[in-house]
Amino acid sequence: MKGITLNYALIFAVILQAIGLIWYVSKLDSKVETVYEFYQEESQKSVVETQVKMKFDLALVMKELQSIKEDIKEGKDKSKEIMAQHGKIFELLQGKVKIPSGYNYQ
Repeated sequence: MKGITLNYALIFAVILQAIGLIWYVSKLDSKVETVYEFYQEESQKSVVETQVKMKFDLALVMKELQSIKEDIKEGKDKSKEIMAQHGKIFELLQGKVKIPSGYNYQ
């Protein structure tokens, strides 16, 4: 080490740069953590909003399904009435039921 001369200013500058780099990385890490926490909060809000919308949509679907069931039931009842009427018409056409003709003054 006799021929090597160290410049203390150069060593001091390298140490300052290392300290600056460490400070910059820690500040960057802090910002990343803040952004990540914000992202998690917003993501949680989005999940809650989506769940609320899904529950609302499910309630609407259930209401519409009940309406459709009622319509089908009404259709079945009308269909039975129509079938009974057709049966009467066919009986009349086949002559099984006698229609009174003329006037009855009783």
